[in-house]
Amino acid sequence: MKIGIDVSPLYMNTSGISNYVRYLLQGLATAGGKHSFVLYTNKVLNMDTDLPDNFRIKVVRLPFPKFQAWFQLGLPLRLRCDGVNVFLGTFHRLPLFSRIPSVLTIHDLSGLLLKDYHLRSVVVRNSLLPLFIRKARRIIAVSQFTADEIVRNFPGVKGRMDVVLEAPAPGLTRVEQDSVLNEVRNDLKLPDRYILFLGTLEPRKNLPRLLKAYASIAHRIPQDIVLAGRMGWGSNQLNEVLKRNDIRDRIHLTGFVEDQQLPALISMADIMAYPALYEGFGLPVVEAMACGTPVLTSSVSSLPEAAGGAALLADPESVEDIAENLLKLADSSDLRRDLALKGLARVSRLSWEVTARMILDSCCRTLQESGKKVD
Repeated sequence: MKIGIDVSPLYMNTSGISNYVRYLLQGLATAGGKHSFVLYTNKVLNMDTDLPDNFRIKVVRLPFPKFQAWFQLGLPLRLRCDGVNVFLGTFHRLPLFSRIPSVLTIHDLSGLLLKDYHLRSVVVRNSLLPLFIRKARRIIAVSQFTADEIVRNFPGVKGRMDVVLEAPAPGLTRVEQDSVLNEVRNDLKLPDRYILFLGTLEPRKNLPRLLKAYASIAHRIPQDIVLAGRMGWGSNQLNEVLKRNDIRDRIHLTGFVEDQQLPALISMADIMAYPALYEGFGLPVVEAMACGTPVLTSSVSSLPEAAGGAALLADPESVEDIAENLLKLADSSDLRRDLALKGLARVSRLSWEVTARMILDSCCRTLQESGKKVD
């Protein structure tokens, strides 16, 4: 089977979607030996991973490399010329004029349902999602929560859904070497003990409530709080909270953190606090677990599913509930140790090779359902 894959999110190298595509390719490199893959993009990519000989990269620049023109007009012709059997859309879109059977990956519906959480450009782009959902022969959702959201809003897709969970980055594990830990601590100017938030600093991450919760208990705990990630859109409210906060000296912003520093950053944290208001999966939750760091996350959307019973859950709209659970974790080394062990057991059941095999199964089903033979 020859599978075409949209890998254009890879050049958005600070986004969760680019990580998803990168990790998926690594999983497919392990699990997809009997298939061939054509990776489509509109820009030359510097791949940071060597891929096997059954992978090829094709740059599509015509009729216009920007926006949707290359994808909607140039790509269908390229797919047909390359003899692709199935097309895998990795991020909320498909080439509408292609006759190649397609699989659509949906990470969440927030750009369609929760427009206040996104830039106008994202909302406009997501307004086309209903067209892509109708076009797809099968749809991959990254959590059962996301699958349920899709079925509730698009009932006709019920028999076409596959739930395929994400996983921590391949090889992500706890760092124990003092030399590595100290280097990252010095480079990022980290405090001795801290509660960590990891992700883009944007409205749906719920950071103003997290900081208010922390401020209410900071005098009772030894941990500072570290916000690791680039500033996203709509960070004005967060900046206002930072300006007004009387414990500003205990709040540390690292900015964007390079991939090679993440394992040490997570490993040194006493707690990962991720009280997001809405997530399609919640990758930082399982990344923390892979590093043996206990997690506090939200009791809503996909986050209880990502946590798998191995984290404390708080109502993300309640500052008091977030504070109470933070204090419980900060105060009890036994509870932190218990959750760390549960987290490691949770992530042992997740891997990108398993994810890749499930996606290959979806592609095979798509080809079979189109009446074509699977090679």
